[in-house]
Amino acid sequence: MKLVAIDIGNSSINIGFFTGESLVIQKIKTIPLLPFSGYAGMIKGFMKKENIDKMPEGIIISSVVPSHTEAVKKACSALSKKEPVVLTHKMKTGIDFQVEEPEKLGTDRIAAAAGACALFGAPVAVIDFGTATTLNFIGSGNKYKGGAIMPGLGLMRKSLFSDTAQLPDVTVSKPMSPLGKDTEECIRSGIVYGTAGAVERIISETEKLEAESFKIVVTGGNAEFIVPFLRKVDHIEPALVLKGLRFIYSLSDSRHGGVYNA
Repeated sequence: MKLVAIDIGNSSINIGFFTGESLVIQKIKTIPLLPFSGYAGMIKGFMKKENIDKMPEGIIISSVVPSHTEAVKKACSALSKKEPVVLTHKMKTGIDFQVEEPEKLGTDRIAAAAGACALFGAPVAVIDFGTATTLNFIGSGNKYKGGAIMPGLGLMRKSLFSDTAQLPDVTVSKPMSPLGKDTEECIRSGIVYGTAGAVERIISETEKLEAESFKIVVTGGNAEFIVPFLRKVDHIEPALVLKGLRFIYSLSDSRHGGVYNA
């Protein structure tokens, strides 16, 4: 089926155009907020450029930026005969949430968890290296156990520069060594090796707590900087949230009977 899946994140809006098994992704910067006509024009222009000439049969949106949700939803209304679906924890996702206040769980984390279970099976740990670094643990039986949130690489870099008197702003990149020889390399070492170490410690402690071994699935824009420093990564899936949204949409689409192909 032809489906548009949209992930409105803190740094970028990722729009996935699914046609059969093919996926084309358009990225739009989240800031600044545009009027709905601006998003509509950008989406239609991208579709023309990519020769996507048929309107989608459905649209599903995940948003962690409430101020942008309505504008993007309104822009999408002109693309499909069906009203865009905005993901919430109440929808059928294939996930059993065993956490307090699941309504406060970011819908990107819900979509990523659903996508990881559909693609790779549980128990699985989803590590999203985005604006924030998030860890999500889904145990046997697709039971969402909880997770952890920490600042992403960009937030760490920005905080060191903004909240200190002498530390410089640096570009995020792979450190040459854990032992920095100048201030810039010390910062890169700290944020990259530090993030990798924190992630591995959280995984280790969670596996002890839950007495389960989790497959490690990695996604997010900063994944390329961290993956080389992790001891174990089973799968890297850059489009995990979008594919998770597609899976969730299929569960509510009676024409497809909940059947999902990655």
